[in-house]
Amino acid sequence: MTGANTTERIGIAVASGMLKGVYGHGVLSAFEERGLRAQVYGTASSSGLSGGLAAIGRARRTGAEYWLGAAGAAAEKGMSSVVLDSIREYGPALREGLFHPEAPEFLLATSKVTNPAAAEATQGPQAKALGKQLLRNVFTGDRSWVEENLSTVVFSSRAAAGGEEPRLTPDNYDAVSYASTRMLHAWAVPAEVDGQAYVDASYTCSCPAREVAAKGVTVLIAIGCDPFPLFRDLYASEEIVDGSVLGGARVLVIKPDEDLKLLGVDYAAATPEGLVKAYERGLDAGHRFVDQHAELLGSDIARQPGVPGDRGKDMT
Repeated sequence: MTGANTTERIGIAVASGMLKGVYGHGVLSAFEERGLRAQVYGTASSSGLSGGLAAIGRARRTGAEYWLGAAGAAAEKGMSSVVLDSIREYGPALREGLFHPEAPEFLLATSKVTNPAAAEATQGPQAKALGKQLLRNVFTGDRSWVEENLSTVVFSSRAAAGGEEPRLTPDNYDAVSYASTRMLHAWAVPAEVDGQAYVDASYTCSCPAREVAAKGVTVLIAIGCDPFPLFRDLYASEEIVDGSVLGGARVLVIKPDEDLKLLGVDYAAATPEGLVKAYERGLDAGHRFVDQHAELLGSDIARQPGVPGDRGKDMT
């Protein structure tokens, strides 16, 4: 629940960012401490886990634990194994909580491969080389391959059976979660949902702010993991601007003040100390955000203090 004294309908969109996503997990943990729960959560790629845990009220309990484990295992096991292991560990609780009748709506973005030739390229031995080329294209702004071969597909836990909106269910949750994370340059295991090829959401939708706004929210909180402008996808096709209006929703952006690399956290590698610091930065930013927007979010939330003395318990 967001707050008994506010009529705002709140949505939260959490951007992807691989290991930098620990910052957003910290923000969500602070919201949980303050009793701020959205009606809609939108996630993509690495934010699927933290956003899902926030939607079921378990972001703070997990803390930085997941991120510490993922960073430690990435070099040894590879990212496909890291993600699949995390789905096995956290999937049961998420499948139980996300589809409860009283749970908020949960959105999980993916990129669907739209033709057989591209499916073969993304699922076969040439996938890694293609992935590296797509990353190089980020720096030139070349979205041509993405536009020709991928489409954004956002699965919803509230989609009606047989409707046009893709439906996220307990049966397909694991497959969709993995598909949402599969960056071609580093994920060896192909991703399929219902026999169709998929790749990482970030190629087409790294922050599903527009999809969350379309759910009739009046306040849209967008959480980024870099101090730079927050964009819809890797190729900067659409900026998500603090203070703007998107689909009728007022947009509020939270992001770090400095590059998390300075703390020791990059997209694919991080130190344990850096992950803890980045999580704490997110936690502090989340509390400051609630204080800053107390009137908008509801007075009952504003009166609830954070619990800084308890902040270290989940980080080891």
